[in-house]
Amino acid sequence: MPTKTKEYSLYDPGCLVVCKQDIYSSVAIDGDGGGTNRVQAGTVGLIISGPQPAKGYKEHFYVQFLKDIKWWVRADEIEPYINYFYS
Repeated sequence: MPTKTKEYSLYDPGCLVVCKQDIYSSVAIDGDGGGTNRVQAGTVGLIISGPQPAKGYKEHFYVQFLKDIKWWVRADEIEPYINYFYS
C-alpha cells in the first residue's frame, strides 16, 4: 500500500542532537578569553552541516550548541535529541 512517508536521517542538517558525553577540545571555546574547552554532556545542539571530506572532516558533523558554541564533533559523541529522553 503506497504511503506519502519520506525517509530522512536523524543526523541531517537542521536536526537537534545532544552530547552523549563531555566533549573536549585542545582550543578554548572563546579563544584566549579564559573559557573552558568543554561542552558538557546533555548540551543540546543543532547540526549545521554534515561531513565535509574536502575540509578534512569526513566523519564529523558541524554542530552549534547552546551559547553559540560551534564545533566539529564525531557521530559517536552526539545522539538524536529524542533518544535523550527515551533511552
